[in-house]
Amino acid sequence: MNDDPTRPRAARASTLPLQGRDAPVRFGINFLPHRARELLDWVKTAEDTGFDIAGVADSQSLYRDVYVCEALVATNTSSIRFGARVINPLTRHPAVAACAAATLEELAPGRTMLGIGTGDSAVDNIGIRPATLAEMSDYVRTLRELLATGRSAYKGAPCKLAWWNGKRIPIYLAASGPRTLQLAGEIADGVIINTGLTPEIIRDSIAQVRIGCARAGRDLGEVDMWWLPLTCVDDDYQRALDKVAPTLASAGSHLTRLSTKGKHVPPELMEKVKELGRRYNSAQHDMPQSANRALIMELELIDYLADRFAVIGSARDCIAKLERAIDAGARQFWMSVHFDDKIAFMREWSAQVMPAFR
Repeated sequence: MNDDPTRPRAARASTLPLQGRDAPVRFGINFLPHRARELLDWVKTAEDTGFDIAGVADSQSLYRDVYVCEALVATNTSSIRFGARVINPLTRHPAVAACAAATLEELAPGRTMLGIGTGDSAVDNIGIRPATLAEMSDYVRTLRELLATGRSAYKGAPCKLAWWNGKRIPIYLAASGPRTLQLAGEIADGVIINTGLTPEIIRDSIAQVRIGCARAGRDLGEVDMWWLPLTCVDDDYQRALDKVAPTLASAGSHLTRLSTKGKHVPPELMEKVKELGRRYNSAQHDMPQSANRALIMELELIDYLADRFAVIGSARDCIAKLERAIDAGARQFWMSVHFDDKIAFMREWSAQVMPAFR
């Protein structure tokens, strides 16, 4: 039995659902906070339409502040889980991140989480490199110690969180490659998996998380695994594809970020995918009218990326693709929806897709 409050483990049962083929299928949704009150309307609709969790993106150069927006969510919703998806180790000291996470948990007990990634547009737009996996690991360790005991050390200096009561807040890692998946299995409560939705990639991603779990003596079921599909319900497939194209470009840019090893990029597409990574415009990250949309069309990558990352088309098409993913082992889908009219999308998804999995 694990009595160490700083060691990763399954937290509250209501927060970390059981994994496995008998577990329910759940849906979450992620938003870019372009306007704080507009974001609140989106999250309230997500709560009303049956989504389990809402993420709020963090990119200080592009969007409104993630924690101000989360405070609005905390005080104006009652049941939906929510959290930053995701902050990074480079733009916030862990004591600052721990204080913010604890404040949100105080406002919305049992409903919060903290997502952490290596850094994408948040770091690109201030001219610094993404965090290394060693930095990620040290950051998570420091956060856990601060939230559990109020004391830690970071980069050789002491830090404190004197007022928090030690109640556990789940920490999730965003992962788009095998080494980060393994790290999540080793140290995190949950993982946001951005590797793709084809059956072979899903099976391999689960295997990588399992490797990390084995290193830490944990069971795979202790890690709350969420898959990141790019979704749009529209009977016109090409129109749906056009709506998700900028976010497909973002997903594709991660295939060469830090490394291409183990990321299932077909050899014949490797140079094109590398070119996408080199030319990706992070100042227009996930923006509906970004130049990145034209880039993946120019490189003739859009169909490949859609097959790998998207759940789009008619409700029947979306259900069929999700069923293939579920058969491969995925059970929870935390969708990125960055096109206009998100409220209509959520209502349509709730009415036409969710009932197939209840």
